[in-house]
Amino acid sequence: MGKKKYTQEFKEQAVKLSQRGEKSIQQLAADLGIATSVLHRWRRESGESQEGRGGKRRAFPGHGRSRDEEVEGLRKALRQAEQERDILKKAVGYFAQHSK
Repeated sequence: MGKKKYTQEFKEQAVKLSQRGEKSIQQLAADLGIATSVLHRWRRESGESQEGRGGKRRAFPGHGRSRDEEVEGLRKALRQAEQERDILKKAVGYFAQHSK
């Protein structure tokens, strides 16, 4: 099983929650379903991104996709599946008519 990928938005929210201090890092990580070490790493990466290059470096430079990009990708896949379904329906109708 591969590494689980999290969106940049999820990571930023997790870091913000951890900085509030309302819960311990261990409890927050457990609540979010991530390892404590992962949350610590995200906190470090977030701090480095704000300090480096005048704050221009992006925090969490991983491969996570934003929710909007993910939704758009799902919509595209749905459109393609609907087109394929429509083509198959037409083919079934055509063959049903011509097999008699």
